[in-house]
Amino acid sequence: MSTLRAPFSGAGAQSGASDALLAEAARRGADGEVWTAWHETDELVCRAGTVERRSEVSSGATALTVWADGDEGYAVRNVPGATDPALVTTALSVGRVLAAGDAVPAPHADRAPHTPEAAPLPRIGTDATERLRALTEGTGDLEVELRARADRTRVRLHRAGSDPAQYDTGVAQLFARVTARGEGTGYMGHQLFGRTTEEVLDAAERTELAELVTLARVLASRPVPVLDHDDLLVDGRVVSRLLTLIAPAFLLDSVIEGRSPLKDRVGERIASPGVTLTDDPTAPTSPLPAPWDGEGTPTGPTVLVEDGVLRGFLSSRRTAAETGAPATGSAHRGPNGEMPTVQPGHLVLSHTTGLGTEIRPDRTVLHVVQANGAHTSNPITGDFSIGANAVLVTPDGTRRNAGNITLAGNAFALLRSIDGHDGRVRVNRSNNSFVAAPGIWTRDLTVGHQESA
Repeated sequence: MSTLRAPFSGAGAQSGASDALLAEAARRGADGEVWTAWHETDELVCRAGTVERRSEVSSGATALTVWADGDEGYAVRNVPGATDPALVTTALSVGRVLAAGDAVPAPHADRAPHTPEAAPLPRIGTDATERLRALTEGTGDLEVELRARADRTRVRLHRAGSDPAQYDTGVAQLFARVTARGEGTGYMGHQLFGRTTEEVLDAAERTELAELVTLARVLASRPVPVLDHDDLLVDGRVVSRLLTLIAPAFLLDSVIEGRSPLKDRVGERIASPGVTLTDDPTAPTSPLPAPWDGEGTPTGPTVLVEDGVLRGFLSSRRTAAETGAPATGSAHRGPNGEMPTVQPGHLVLSHTTGLGTEIRPDRTVLHVVQANGAHTSNPITGDFSIGANAVLVTPDGTRRNAGNITLAGNAFALLRSIDGHDGRVRVNRSNNSFVAAPGIWTRDLTVGHQESA
């Protein structure tokens, strides 16, 4: 077992590197800003009571933005703490090439980054390794695989004329894969996220693994011959993936570029009464907290939909300036310091009406528990058709395998047909964007029964 090293061990020696780049930019008549990130990732794979693989990887990036003669230029190097003056030359050249005559937002507008108090960062230590190994010890009909990951990041932002600010953040991730063998083979996969490895392991031990084992065993049984049900419950695992599909419609750059069907609809009802959609990277439940975004704009809650009514969009400094609105702190950089793009940080769907989980008096519920990939999907129109697994739940709580199904509809129409939720929030991750949703009761999806293989 490897010994855990000190976090960001090389960051201290490189912390003053931005001074050299800013001085070179000033020498050439440019204002400048340096964004630096140090990344550390631990990964551990356990299956059948055995540690199969462990890895520790470090990486980082340096991104330089310059402003000169009304132009904004950019350059990046996949090395944290880079000092090469050629970065300034590249950034200035890019600014001249990209100059479009539009007013560039002032580099200091609406931005006040600070260094928050340090918080514990996720790690996969000896105790967590032993817990993971023990949790994968299956029985004859079961195989359990757990893939744990702990990401840690230090972000530093240094503007010309200002003191540098930085923050540390991290996310723990656990992907569970349970395979059961009976009359057929049943498979369930699930992702858990949290701020510490212990948090996600506690959730896995307390509820999630037992539920996955139960569902996998149901899915390994013989499917019902006829898909007959009264009500439809779509699990949060599936809803969060569908929301990820249409999240670009809530970005201001999509609106400006004509790619959002929500353009000019602020103030209109676009979802069922009771539905709220909020993005907040600073929320206590956010898996990857960030006090400011990739441009230094402070983050906080942004309400996109309130009680079913569209209230606004997520924006960066540049896209907000085009419309005269304040930036929402939604400009995110990729792991290699790429130019910021507008993305949600922690997008959460909620509903005021709780309708409980699965069981309804005198009703048979089709519970769609897992999406198996998109056959067709369109992020602009919201149309989708996905393969899925589902279980039929009778009024006495008996679960039967509904077999392989197709689920088709429109994600925007789905927002308008939500009757309530089941209270079990699930999270989907796309890069560093997290989308969370509970299971929803709905009427507006088409269900098809696939023939079993």
